Amino acid sequence: MNSLTLDKKIVKYTDQIYQNKLDYDVIFILDQKPNVKKMFGHSFILKVRSFYFKTIFQCTNKNYELVKNCYQFTFPEYSFEIFDTILKIIYGNEINVSTMDSEFLLNLLEASDRFKLFDKVDYLQSYLIEARSSWIYDNIFKLIPTTFDNDNFHQLKSFVIDLICKDTKWFLSLKQFNDLSENQLIKFLQINDLSIEEFHVWNAVLSWSFKRNVDLNEKKVIQWSNKEIDQFKITLKPFIPFIRFFQISSIKYWDYIHEFDKVLPEGLINEILEYYFKSSLPVNYSLLPLRNVRMIDSDIISSVQAEIITLWIGNKNPEKLMGLEWDFKFNLLYSTRKYGYSIKKFHEYCDNKGATIVLVKTEITDEIIGGYNPISWGNDNNIESVDSPRYLPDDDELMDMEENNNISNNDTYAFLFFFNKNGKNKMGKIHSSDISYFIHNCNDCGPCFGTTDLWITPKEAHSDEHNIAYQPLSNFGYHRKDCYDIELREEPGGFQIVDYEIFQVVHV
Repeated sequence: MNSLTLDKKIVKYTDQIYQNKLDYDVIFILDQKPNVKKMFGHSFILKVRSFYFKTIFQCTNKNYELVKNCYQFTFPEYSFEIFDTILKIIYGNEINVSTMDSEFLLNLLEASDRFKLFDKVDYLQSYLIEARSSWIYDNIFKLIPTTFDNDNFHQLKSFVIDLICKDTKWFLSLKQFNDLSENQLIKFLQINDLSIEEFHVWNAVLSWSFKRNVDLNEKKVIQWSNKEIDQFKITLKPFIPFIRFFQISSIKYWDYIHEFDKVLPEGLINEILEYYFKSSLPVNYSLLPLRNVRMIDSDIISSVQAEIITLWIGNKNPEKLMGLEWDFKFNLLYSTRKYGYSIKKFHEYCDNKGATIVLVKTEITDEIIGGYNPISWGNDNNIESVDSPRYLPDDDELMDMEENNNISNNDTYAFLFFFNKNGKNKMGKIHSSDISYFIHNCNDCGPCFGTTDLWITPKEAHSDEHNIAYQPLSNFGYHRKDCYDIELREEPGGFQIVDYEIFQVVHV
């Protein structure tokens, strides 16, 4: 008899013991009135199959008072259905999770952790993530206590935090946010990868605090009494160390925080003002890491260079406005390190994604060139097309296309740029007379700007049309100044691409 057959027979016997309640010596009292029910178990099986019960029975005093020669345990927090499933697992029975309700599975996961059924804890986490991800998204606040208050659910916690970080604005907009406990809110604030600017985080903390001080929400701060100010200070105090005030611009500070100076520590206010006026780093307050919105998943440029690009997109001067909040974030759509040099993959992943930036690393050390396309790849070249959105942000950030796709607005211009090893950076916009040529959209070409200004893997016929010395290479690029007010390279002509990346531009 092989071991597998023996295992099946043992499971069959233990199942019969469980179902027939033969020689039980453990009684479980479950649920609460009027739904209280009894279940029965066997200490010799429970001790072997559950570390929790092994510990319980070992710690039970020898003089433990038995009820009708049985151990008796009360678990009012568990329904009959949950505990029945737990006992089936302990007794070795298979359970069919595919037929179970998602919320039931979440409760089962928590119970499995309580009774130290570690293999089931890992299995249930994996199953929920793989098979019930939509339910998790729709019911994310049901998982916050499970994941934020328990360090044993690493897989599920990572998945939930990833959802929060990918769309922090959505998470903050949910009405259940204000129902977080103080500890849960602190854990949220400690997440470095939130994809939102810090003044939004401050506003969320304010909203949470006002829910606990409803009477104050009806008054202006200048009307608060000293007692009310102290009351609100107490509410805010636990969160102050986790809000990244020094990553909020002076403009946003004035618009959203200045009114509440009275409820913030005086020393903090002084250091914030000194930071704005003198650009001196705080002495008594540690600088926390940048939020993810100020990061870019690029092998080509740094976060500092990405910040410069955000300012160019917003038609702002990097020499005057560096170090403030970003107006845009970047989502990686395509990179040659991931997909290789493929025109087909470029269009598959980048068409109809709204505004994008293209980053190109050339064969010259530390030379980076690129461009900003304010409409979707895959559309025609008409920048006034209402079907060609500049950005694809959240619904509440969508721009009125009829107003904002007007090329007369400076910040809608496409532009090209370069960074080099000498720390020099420059951008150049499309000439007003060449607006119709700002990009070249073609299913047989990579991303191309102007008539010859920056072309990546162009089609041979198009190369001939524009007098480009065509090279049948998958990493072929070409630059000759024409439609844009910038010389990207010292010498015009073809060049080899070492790597290139394309990022979706999202308004935050």
